[in-house]
Amino acid sequence: MPISNAPRGGWARRVGCALASLGLWITLALAAGPAAAAGAGYRVETAEFVVTVGDGEGSERSVASTLVPYLPDRACFGWRIRLAEAPAVVRVREVLKLPEPPAYWSGEDDEYSPHVFSADRTTATTEEFKAPQDGWIDSSWCIVEGDPVGAHSIDVFIEGELVRHFDFEVKKPGQSQNN
Repeated sequence: MPISNAPRGGWARRVGCALASLGLWITLALAAGPAAAAGAGYRVETAEFVVTVGDGEGSERSVASTLVPYLPDRACFGWRIRLAEAPAVVRVREVLKLPEPPAYWSGEDDEYSPHVFSADRTTATTEEFKAPQDGWIDSSWCIVEGDPVGAHSIDVFIEGELVRHFDFEVKKPGQSQNN
């Protein structure tokens, strides 16, 4: 379940991108001041789980749903959270749990990947700093060939505090409810 915005190119480019990102987040964190680091309970105004499906010709449709169609390279899923009185920067940890290991994890062999994978390859933990836009933070993943179907979940932590749990199912089109 790769993230499509991972930098591509040689080793030097990945290092440069990683260092530039780190510098930006350090700058934003310092500008945000101690309130961003305190993590004194953020209030979630709105939380949404969104599924986006492309038609293969450039058009996409997004809907709020907990059912993700198994359409490799066309279907994506993710969450959006709007924080009340959001600081300039928040530390977010996302834990994506799959029913079984996928054939491929984006960043699995990349030492600069923001993802850490469990020993059994069923869980990806991503920690990063996000700058809320009008209070909103988000994350998304896309279905690729070899991803498992079945029950999945995502836990979202802000400054170490669980703020949302999302349960959803990846299902092959035409698959019955019992499968």
